[in-house]
Amino acid sequence: MLDYMVSVWYGFFAIIAVGVVVLLVAALVDRRTRRLGEGPPPDAQSPTPSGTLGDAPDAAPDYVTASELLRRSPPAPVDQATNALLRGAPTVALTLASPDLNTHEDRSLAPDTHVLVCDDEVLAMRELLPVWGTLPPGQALTVAAPAFDPGVIDDMAANTRGGIRVVQALVGDADARAILADLTVATPITRADRQAGAVPVTALGHARLISADGKLTTIVV
Repeated sequence: MLDYMVSVWYGFFAIIAVGVVVLLVAALVDRRTRRLGEGPPPDAQSPTPSGTLGDAPDAAPDYVTASELLRRSPPAPVDQATNALLRGAPTVALTLASPDLNTHEDRSLAPDTHVLVCDDEVLAMRELLPVWGTLPPGQALTVAAPAFDPGVIDDMAANTRGGIRVVQALVGDADARAILADLTVATPITRADRQAGAVPVTALGHARLISADGKLTTIVV
């Protein structure tokens, strides 16, 4: 009788052991199946039209910015007639906001330019659009302000580089902007008026030529 009971218990434990093994095998198979259904991990995906996702981490997309295009453009020399015109002309302590706005060598030249003098920072290009719309195609525009948002500078650079119009962004203190306003007969405009489109054409100044670089601005009236 004792031998019979031992055999029964051995059989019982053997069945349990086999069941556990079967469950483990089933779990492993199910896990593998789900992994296959989910597809490969992100770093092993197939190439896309723009390249392979497994490329070197420092690979850069194939595009250039307006600023880079300006830097790649060969600088145009300043002719003798322009240098003669600038010689002895009044200067003011305003500087070009960015070298990306250069049109000639190390400076920006804006001939026959209208002048907008701002009392405060220019934070968005839309502040300038009402004035922009009043100017004839190709008309140069010089804007003086305490500072400019980088996005505004980028838009100005793109328009200058694209040949739409020469755009200058000049930065300086209130005294320097007041001198520019006096020389070009411009009326300083607030941001509120710019945003409201309340900038009359008569508020814009004018100059025969404005040359600006990272040190100063020369004005031929």
